Amino acid sequence: MNDSPLISVIIPCYNQGRYLTDAIESVLSQSHTNWECIIINDGSTDNTRDVALKYMNVYPQIKYIEQPNRGLSSALNRGIDEAKGDYIQFLDADDLIAPEKLELQCKSLYGISNLKLSYCDFYYCDKNDIRKEVLKGLYPPPKFIMASPLMDMAVRWEDDLSIPSHCFLFDARLFHEHHIRFDEELPNHEDWDCWMKIFALNPVITFVDKKLSIYRVHGSSMSHQRKKMRKGFIMAVKKQQKLFFHNNKEISR
Repeated sequence: MNDSPLISVIIPCYNQGRYLTDAIESVLSQSHTNWECIIINDGSTDNTRDVALKYMNVYPQIKYIEQPNRGLSSALNRGIDEAKGDYIQFLDADDLIAPEKLELQCKSLYGISNLKLSYCDFYYCDKNDIRKEVLKGLYPPPKFIMASPLMDMAVRWEDDLSIPSHCFLFDARLFHEHHIRFDEELPNHEDWDCWMKIFALNPVITFVDKKLSIYRVHGSSMSHQRKKMRKGFIMAVKKQQKLFFHNNKEISR
């Protein structure tokens, strides 16, 4: 990789056109300027298309793709398939990243040739004021503390560990060479399931101790649908358990 790696920012959007402008503007504001932004419209019926095309017609780094509504995992996977960057940054359409995020995380990974990723701290913002931090101190910090990050993810997730997807900056080889994708059969927790597969590869991990990701809190956030989220998490855990036992059997043969 050169000194200014290309970063693919993938923004899936389903009926969140009212927030999409903020997400795109946060990408345009990056101090690291070598990026491409891939917006996946997952069958929205609102103004998502109009917002995305407005930016695409001005900025050649922005690519816009439409598909029928297939769910978040499908939209993310489509973005991965289209991505050409050395790194991949996921960004939900209602969230934002700080201007220095890509630059600082790239610097933290510089010179590491192994599979790698970086993650950072974050804060929750009010749905109408992205500068206003809310819910401060009510959630655990996004910090791995165990010897194995994979064990952290397996044991502490949600109860004692929470890391939004846009806190990460991923080595694109994790997806393109190891063919990791989001499970389109899971109703939610597709991110946790994907991270488990990534951390099983034992990548080098760096932590940038700054609040570089901004998570917007509003009533339609998936995290507010507690029963549905719990059901999805149980499905993801059972899947990982089966995978674990299968791998152990293969090793013991």
